[in-house]
Amino acid sequence: MQISTKAPRISFKRALEKEEIADYSQVLKKGKQLVGQTGKSILIVHDACLPQSIDKNTGMGNLASKDSLKFFETMKNYLGINMVEVLPQGPIKPKKGFYCAYSSSALPLGNHVINPELLLDSSFEKLITPKELSEVVKNNNIVDKQSRVNYSNVMDDNSAFDKMLAKGFERFKRLPENNQLKQRFNQYFRNNKDWLEPLSKTNKSVNADFFTFKQFLADEHLKIAKEKLNKLGLKLCVDCEIGFSPQEVEAFPRAFKKDTFVGLASWGLPALDYDSILDPNSDAYKLLKRKVQLSAKRGDTIRFDVSWAYVTPKLTHANGFSEKKEMGDSLLKIIESWVKEVKGDNFDLKDLLHEFEAGPEDFRAMVSDTELIEPLKGRTKVYSSTYLSDNWGTNDAFLNYRKWSADEFVLGVGNHDPQPLRLLASDVPDIVIENGVKKEKFYKKQQIEPLSRILKIPKELLSNPVEFAKAKFAEAFTAKNNMVFYMDVFGRKERFDMQDFNNPMAYSHKIPIDFEKAYINSLKEGFGFNPMDSLAKIFLSKGLDKTEPDLYNQIIKYRDILVEEDKVVNSLKQKSKVLNKKLLIGLSSFIALCAGILYYLKNKNKNKDSNPVNTQKHIQNIQLPPVYINFKI
Repeated sequence: MQISTKAPRISFKRALEKEEIADYSQVLKKGKQLVGQTGKSILIVHDACLPQSIDKNTGMGNLASKDSLKFFETMKNYLGINMVEVLPQGPIKPKKGFYCAYSSSALPLGNHVINPELLLDSSFEKLITPKELSEVVKNNNIVDKQSRVNYSNVMDDNSAFDKMLAKGFERFKRLPENNQLKQRFNQYFRNNKDWLEPLSKTNKSVNADFFTFKQFLADEHLKIAKEKLNKLGLKLCVDCEIGFSPQEVEAFPRAFKKDTFVGLASWGLPALDYDSILDPNSDAYKLLKRKVQLSAKRGDTIRFDVSWAYVTPKLTHANGFSEKKEMGDSLLKIIESWVKEVKGDNFDLKDLLHEFEAGPEDFRAMVSDTELIEPLKGRTKVYSSTYLSDNWGTNDAFLNYRKWSADEFVLGVGNHDPQPLRLLASDVPDIVIENGVKKEKFYKKQQIEPLSRILKIPKELLSNPVEFAKAKFAEAFTAKNNMVFYMDVFGRKERFDMQDFNNPMAYSHKIPIDFEKAYINSLKEGFGFNPMDSLAKIFLSKGLDKTEPDLYNQIIKYRDILVEEDKVVNSLKQKSKVLNKKLLIGLSSFIALCAGILYYLKNKNKNKDSNPVNTQKHIQNIQLPPVYINFKI
């Protein structure tokens, strides 16, 4: 037994036990079916932020690592997800001190998509050694490496990770030409030569063959990651970003409109030549097709970033003049045909997710309050409830007020862009920039009335931040297609995308390796996503607690299990209390005995009439040692 004077770190929540997981999953599945959550259930992550064990912490997570797959399996058990959506995975150059996934290259993949665990394996000819990987891990020496992504250690040219890959490339070149890995590499180059060669020429410091080698590994490893996710029952949704990098503009100059940018002026994203983009012979058409079809090959489905830019692109010219081009649904139809060329005619186009969220000055999705513009009808739109109001941002508003089909949208409390749910629930103002001026925006007050009405929760209760956050999760959970961002799942308060504030922590918040404990602790705080709590609220609002009492009681049971005290911890606490009491009593008795002996020895030759020593008073004046409460057995 080791005794420590340090106070114990006690978790007042417990994880599911192994024998509970299957039953929990069934209860969750049945509950979701009854409330109508029968479609897509998406967990959004940035793969760079996935968890890494200490001995594998290169600085950036990897989609197919053992740590990541365990994370996804755990999240599937707790949340009932059936799809994982990742942010753009291209290589990123730092801009103003941080690495933004939406400023990455659109065609190639970043170094972090390469899984070093696979390179240690014979299936990839053991292209690297354990020592070389450990050198990369050792070089990741930032102080907060368990909670923060270290992009420069992996992503940058000539980074520690890049140097490790260069050694692997030298071994690869020595393989015989009939080697299977080398034959796959040669086939990959032939299939992708049209974009690999032009891009490799834009980076004079990187050998063209080395660039192709890295892209080959990244695409191979992403394919393996998708297959492993599929075996877990999870589809992979990749993000097809709207922009292109300066290197891609240099490589394909005729595809772009010179000195013209797409979207908001602050984005600074080079615009394709929309004047010729519908012409199959134009460079703009060919480049966009390449980007879309690479995404279709890499994922089970695609989220299209800034889809409104394919409908009514807002173009800003270098001279300050801006214009909107009306494309209707012509470009969207072409994009869908490109996807079917890869996926086959049976591919369900409703699996394609479109981001149409934008300010009215940039894009109007509605003809009127209740009618969508034609290009948006029948296509799956993704929306968050960050800006929820009485007639917007709720499943109820979209179905009953807007008259949309349940298949036409995916709803969640947030994504990588907006203020996190925890801050919104705490009525912390969001800081936005309007016309170059920072302003405070409050969003909570306007949301209390509709949430109260929909979920039948007293408005007074929703003033409490925890209850408000739980209500937001519950309302979004009523939608047929649901999404949740990992930062909100864990009840995090940090803003992921710092927008125009260029904070170096943007896009860098890592999922801890003890992710299950972190998730359970977020439920303890009240801001994490507890799907059983959401189901319980929906059941009560719909009267399902009366019509389905047995299932409702099971939901309550598991809701409470996730917020009950850990049995082992509780047992240790009780043992500690008993032992502490025994120690204190024993120590007091021992001190009393010592004091008695001292008194006897000191006073045995003194006059019998002398004043006796007040032993109890002496004991009280003795400073007792600290009580030992943290027992490690």
